Amino acid sequence: MTKLDPLKKLVGSLLIIGFDGPRLTDSCKNFLTQWDLGGVILFKRNLESLEQIASLNTLIDETATVPPIISVDHEGGKVFRLPEPFTSFPPMGQVGHSILSGGQLEWAEELGHAFGRELRAAGFNLDYAPVLDVHSNPANPIIGPRSFGSDPEDVGEMAVHFLAGLEEVGVQGCGKHFPGHGDTFEDSHHTLPHVDKTREDMNACELIPFRTAIAAQVPMIMTAHVMYPKIDPDFPATLSEKMLQGILREEMAYEGLIVSDDLFMKGIAEHYSMTEAAERFLRAGGDMVLLCHQESVQRLVAAHLVHVAEKDGAFRELLEQKGRRVANFRKKLTRGARPELMGQFASAHLDLAKRFGA
Repeated sequence: MTKLDPLKKLVGSLLIIGFDGPRLTDSCKNFLTQWDLGGVILFKRNLESLEQIASLNTLIDETATVPPIISVDHEGGKVFRLPEPFTSFPPMGQVGHSILSGGQLEWAEELGHAFGRELRAAGFNLDYAPVLDVHSNPANPIIGPRSFGSDPEDVGEMAVHFLAGLEEVGVQGCGKHFPGHGDTFEDSHHTLPHVDKTREDMNACELIPFRTAIAAQVPMIMTAHVMYPKIDPDFPATLSEKMLQGILREEMAYEGLIVSDDLFMKGIAEHYSMTEAAERFLRAGGDMVLLCHQESVQRLVAAHLVHVAEKDGAFRELLEQKGRRVANFRKKLTRGARPELMGQFASAHLDLAKRFGA
């Protein structure tokens, strides 16, 4: 072993990466075998059939030197990456309306259970859901029906029931997008939104679902590429020490993992280099850097973080704290795919989707 191996493995454990195509790439394989990669995220570009997905996820798991996060954005509605025979569920706004119109909160848990069973059958162990954003701005172009609704108390309660259903069958959940993307007029995929709210405004709306989820021990929270200039005039939430360390860690007493939204989104990428953004996110209080594209840039970011940690002992100690948090999270991860189980619950899941108006 070279003396850099432990540091490479530490840095690698703090990365979640995407790759192109339905087969495991050499670059991703290198991260899995040489860097103790934190995990992978799969998109439609990677997913062809249940059998191919299960095979790919099994290969990722078997290639990794430590248990890897194998993740996907699976929210229902338009945020649905998976091919048939995965069940197409309505968006959570429709689910929330059904529950508030005479259903029960347990319906949200039942839905999370269904999501989790299908994801586990394919070998996933992390879902970037539930959305904790409040649908407080009808003109919002990106959240809208992805949210459980417009009342923050209701959003929090339904989200934690959904989360419980996921975790009951071995899928970890991730609440998003802290501190809230529901009141923007822009989409952070395309620009950097601004929300002109005070801390008192946020306490009355945006932060309520996150407090509820933290009380329910949500294991992971994803950040928002959104500026709240009355809180931090200099940095978007993803890169803001005031938001991540000050509010989320210290004031809200959150002890789980903080993951960035994809740093390639223009809300970040148009204003910062990937190396600068990744380092800033980790210094601000984040734990795991999400890089969904461009394997050459992923390698550049990894090398940059190693280089900085070699020269800055305090930064290395900071990374080691994050590495311990990731290692504890890994202990929760389920492993293995069982695609043959999908047929056992297909009919019940279709009926559940119809209950919510699919």
